[in-house]
Amino acid sequence: MIQKVMLFAGTTEGRLLCEFLSEKNITACVCVTTSYGEQLLPSGENMEICTGALDRAQMEEKLSSFRPQLVIDATHPYARLATENIRAACGFLNLPYIRVVRESSGKEKNGAETATAAEKTAGPEKTAEPEKTTGLTTTAGLTDITQKIGGQEESRMLTEADSMEEAAKLLEKMEGSILVTTGSKELEALRGLPGFAKRIFARILPQPEMVQKCMEMGLSGRHIICMQGPFSEEMNYAMLRETNARILLTKESGAAGGFPEKLRGARRAGAAVVVVKRPVEEEGCSVEEVKALLQNGGGNTVPCLRQNISILGIGMGSADSMTEGVKKLLSRAGLVAGAGRMLDACGLTEGTENRRRVLCAWEPDIICRAIEESGEAQTAVLMSGDSGFYSGTKKLLQALEAYREQMKGRREVTIHVEPGISSLSYFASRLQISWEDAKILSCHGKEENLLAAVAGHRKTFVLTEGQTGEICAELTAGGLGDTLVYEGTNLSGPGETIRKYPAREYRREGKDGLTVLFLINDRYGRFPVTGIPEESFLRGRVPMTKSEVRSVILSKLSVKEEDIVYDCGAGTGSVSVELALAAGKGRVYAVECDPEGIELIRRNGEKFGCRNLTAVEGMAPQVLEGLPAPDAVFIGGTKGRLSGILEALRQKKKPMRICLSAVTLETVSEALGCVESFRLQNAGACQIAVTGLQPIGGLHMLKAQNPIFLIWGDLTE
Repeated sequence: MIQKVMLFAGTTEGRLLCEFLSEKNITACVCVTTSYGEQLLPSGENMEICTGALDRAQMEEKLSSFRPQLVIDATHPYARLATENIRAACGFLNLPYIRVVRESSGKEKNGAETATAAEKTAGPEKTAEPEKTTGLTTTAGLTDITQKIGGQEESRMLTEADSMEEAAKLLEKMEGSILVTTGSKELEALRGLPGFAKRIFARILPQPEMVQKCMEMGLSGRHIICMQGPFSEEMNYAMLRETNARILLTKESGAAGGFPEKLRGARRAGAAVVVVKRPVEEEGCSVEEVKALLQNGGGNTVPCLRQNISILGIGMGSADSMTEGVKKLLSRAGLVAGAGRMLDACGLTEGTENRRRVLCAWEPDIICRAIEESGEAQTAVLMSGDSGFYSGTKKLLQALEAYREQMKGRREVTIHVEPGISSLSYFASRLQISWEDAKILSCHGKEENLLAAVAGHRKTFVLTEGQTGEICAELTAGGLGDTLVYEGTNLSGPGETIRKYPAREYRREGKDGLTVLFLINDRYGRFPVTGIPEESFLRGRVPMTKSEVRSVILSKLSVKEEDIVYDCGAGTGSVSVELALAAGKGRVYAVECDPEGIELIRRNGEKFGCRNLTAVEGMAPQVLEGLPAPDAVFIGGTKGRLSGILEALRQKKKPMRICLSAVTLETVSEALGCVESFRLQNAGACQIAVTGLQPIGGLHMLKAQNPIFLIWGDLTE
């Protein structure tokens, strides 16, 4: 049973809930900002009234001392900072929280049915034909409110503004007196209007401090109207006629704030209407829903603080490249987080602006902490391009899932990912090139097998960090200088440029920006996936594993694209190169004790564009100690140290696939003994005998290669 409630009031909804709490004898602490607001509240032994504005620290102190079972936020829809502080305080103190929302003008009760009901009960005077008619009805919501509203010379536009500052700019371009119904706090934004003291008629609450504030601004006499609302259609009409106001300035305050009556009064008076929209589209409960919760006793049904977190792919950075879904979710967010470039793209600056908090951050832990501390109901985290394309979304999702688990029982956390337009799809569309068959690489903090990718694919898309010159130089040095380069810089922005040139003819032009490349190589496919011919490698006097054997080795190791791989006794690096091509997003460490072999490994790696191949000079197992734990290991030569190498690998404490080669029976015997002693799983062995055809004169004869033994298995301990 809910017996103790903290209510933040200040609206009609707050007063109604306060009366309900008093009637049901529920102990309540009711917070209002003004003494006038206090006068409107019922009194009772169960009611404690707290008057005066509270900041977050004061709210936390009040909540800590009162310790309610439920916190109800019935502050004004435009009191965004108050709601943020209440949510944050409740989140910090782990208190159940409900936001009371009032229905907007677009709801059914503010539509045609309401207008009809008013006409039925109004009597002859209210249904009389207005002096000026614009055809305005209240059936449409604010999304449709900018439509033309009839008449001829007297026709007006019902205009939206996102803020009082924007409303002031609109009013500068309009003529005539203005009836301001937004409250005394908002008058400051209008002080710069030409003829402010003569044009403005301010309708405010009958409080001395508010009257004093208006007078300090230069208003006096009949330009200050002190009355308590909400007001009927007739009263709004009468005030507009009495002040001869040609413009009504109002907030979209919903039915409870008398918004439909203001519109109908303006319609009858032939006045233009400027509407300051609500800051965000809030989620919460109606007055009746809160009453039902309190009436039913709550128990375990008391709702947690609801938090909706949206990860938004904002496209290339311009407003035009953002989807409508992204724009809608961003407009609702009370907390927005993202890297500086993402915020700039959305026209946001770190701090609190337009009644929302903006955080410059990309680290998942910092973002999660901000979400927890703010208690904000709607959060948007910005990601460039598409949220699923080389994005930080993956790591952030992991952190958010952990946060959701942490908040169980305290907050209802939902996570949504809204995709955007990737640089790949945008650039391909600008070039009118299909991209489903393109190889995709990212050079953002990664070393990719660029030459291998371009050599093996007709199309390659590359995300860069501005190193276009280095990429073109690498392609040229690797024999791919004829590759056609499409370079896109600052895509979708005002400085967008697209250039086309062969890689060998690259010339830097202008200042580097955010750049992507689409590479077209019509001579692709020079090398097979495995079994590269021996003559393709630089060899010298160092032994080389034959191409057929290399193919079997790779099949036994089953190397994945992101694997870490060792090649112990790498020789010329022929196996290392094929491993590096297979593990294009991983890394291969080629261990060799012969200095000539080390040089050949490096040169062969460069020839095949294996930027992920590292030559390690020295003897295994000693040089393995400082290397990262591998996923797969090929052992081509041990110099009698096989047992020591396997023991060093076991100390890495990571499951790995191992394959080793042997040319002598003694090495085979030692290897089979190690398979048993190190308990390799899924072990196997085979002997490979390759016999080729050698032409002699006009005939062909068989020429056998030395037989090779392969032994393999999984090291799991």
